[in-house]
Amino acid sequence: RRSGVREKSQVIFASAQGSLFAVEKYRKTLEKVAERKGIDLRFKHNLVELKPDQKEAIFEDLDTHERTTIPFDMIHVTPPMSAPDIIKSSPLANAGGWMDVDKFTLQHPQFPNVFPIGDCSGLPTSKTGAAIRKQAPVLVKNLVSAIHGEPLKAKYDGYTSCPIVTGYGKLVLAEFDYEGKPQETFPFDQSKERLSMYLLKAYALPRLYWDG
Repeated sequence: RRSGVREKSQVIFASAQGSLFAVEKYRKTLEKVAERKGIDLRFKHNLVELKPDQKEAIFEDLDTHERTTIPFDMIHVTPPMSAPDIIKSSPLANAGGWMDVDKFTLQHPQFPNVFPIGDCSGLPTSKTGAAIRKQAPVLVKNLVSAIHGEPLKAKYDGYTSCPIVTGYGKLVLAEFDYEGKPQETFPFDQSKERLSMYLLKAYALPRLYWDG
């Protein structure tokens, strides 16, 4: 838009998911952002093939299984994610290939001396640094309890955080638990785009992450 080419461009957001965001409170805001920016939203569109020489992307409609070819000048792809093969092919993995884990105690269901957290774990929540920050203290408490033969009393509720940049100086800080209920840190509506949350993401969180 600043370069004067936005009106000549078509922006498509295609996703295999069924909506723009899993939590309704934040989804409503992001839908308004997409409308404001003139973004063509296409859900249940799974990317199955790229033809870089022809600059074509092939999507499969997950409802009808029909395939659509979309030409592109520039494409940004988030590939399917998984745990490493060493986990997927081991007895530690669940049916989906992730490290099996009790989602509350963070203990492995079959191997009680294993406590998974983080990106390779099968916890049904978004894989973020903020999630691990909440998982780690629960793991430590329950690991110490297990070593002493005591009940595992600490519980992880699925908390995670997704800072979503929506423009220059604008950010929505989504925080929620396993049930999709907002668990917001600040005493205001975090579903609104805010400069303060952008500054938190751009300047404060990197310092916390690298130095804190």
